[in-house]
Amino acid sequence: MLLVVEIVSKSNPKNDLVTKLEDCPRMGVPLYVVVDPRNGTIAVHSDPKEGPDGLRYRCSVPYGFGDVVPAGRWTFDTSGLVRYR
Repeated sequence: MLLVVEIVSKSNPKNDLVTKLEDCPRMGVPLYVVVDPRNGTIAVHSDPKEGPDGLRYRCSVPYGFGDVVPAGRWTFDTSGLVRYR
C-alpha cells in the first residue's frame, strides 16, 4: 500500500483522527492523508518511525481546502472540496 486518503466521518471523527492515525503506520502505510470536511482542513502524515511512544508518523503537514496538497509522488487539487453543512 502506498497511500491512504481518509475523509473524516461526521458521526465518528475520533476513529479517523486518532484510531486510524495510530493503526496506519503499524499496517505499513507510508502516507496517511486526512481530509476533514468539518473544518476544511487536510493533514498529510508521513515518515512512520519507532520512537519512545511507539510506531507513529513523525511528520504531519497541515493544509486547507483550496490548497494544492503534495503527498509523496501525488498532488491533489483541493479547490473543489466542500465542507459538511
